[in-house]
Amino acid sequence: MLRNRTPKCLLTIIIMSLCLNLITLTGCSREEAQKAHVTIGIQLSPAMTLVMVAKDKGYFDQEGLDVELKGFTAGKFALQAFLGGSLDFAVAGEVPVTLSSLQGNKLVILSQVVERTINEVRVVARRDGPSTDANSYFRAKKRKLATSFGGGPEFFTYSFLKKHNIPKESIEIISQKPEDMPAALVNGSVDAISIFDPFAFIAEAQMGNKGITFADADIYSELYVLVTNSHMLQKKRDTVDKILRGLVKADQLIKANPSEAKGITAKYTKLDRSVIDGIWANFVFAPTLTERLIEYQNQEAAWAKESGTVPDSAIVPNFRLLIDADPLKAAKPDAVKIR
Repeated sequence: MLRNRTPKCLLTIIIMSLCLNLITLTGCSREEAQKAHVTIGIQLSPAMTLVMVAKDKGYFDQEGLDVELKGFTAGKFALQAFLGGSLDFAVAGEVPVTLSSLQGNKLVILSQVVERTINEVRVVARRDGPSTDANSYFRAKKRKLATSFGGGPEFFTYSFLKKHNIPKESIEIISQKPEDMPAALVNGSVDAISIFDPFAFIAEAQMGNKGITFADADIYSELYVLVTNSHMLQKKRDTVDKILRGLVKADQLIKANPSEAKGITAKYTKLDRSVIDGIWANFVFAPTLTERLIEYQNQEAAWAKESGTVPDSAIVPNFRLLIDADPLKAAKPDAVKIR
């Protein structure tokens, strides 16, 4: 009997040895091999600092997650990839999320990654004559303005023109990629751009004294939200909890060591440190859920119908019900500020 068992024992030992060697050769520990792989789509901009810090500092790893960040030039493209099924989570501005919900897509908002932004979206224009205010500038002659359709900049543009009583007839609005706008302004193919940072900041730097900026913090504060679907929330709630705990740790690092956080942001976005420094104060980073988010979504739904972006028959959901605050409340109770 012993003679028959020996080959089996030796075979077991050999297999175990090969497995251990394979783990060593691939540089993975047994713990790492068991980490759940998760994909998060983000806009490669400073607005995503919270997520970038959580990834870079290993906070997701500490929670037992192998998080892969997938970069896009705008959050609406990350959201499209998520809706197409190629991502587990996405971070996008609240406007694309609102429009997607109006189109019938089922999304669950888990958290904001900024509490608010301050003049992060603004209009940068070519100086032309003595005009120093938005109303006189856009009424002086018909202007061509580029913005990013389907995102926060388009909603800001609508709100900006409305507040300054600028008629539609005095402006031609065209759609451009955010990364193309500074060059379009510099070469004169457009008179103005309405866009978020860092592209607004880059345009300002390139235009120098040939440019003029129209900003109004009271008009709009672009918010960025982490979204998933009900399947992820119901079947993999532990994964959601781990991601949010990672973001809470990232928030602590950003507040304790902003210089290190800026370095991480520069690393992921490939932006010059001077650009990061120049726009840092425009973001208040935090995993949170605020009433402002719900207020904006209701305003954006009204705008979307008025502008014809969605059919007038589109059903406006109760945006409060699209938020699941429980995971964030579990990670950091005082981060949830919605009633």
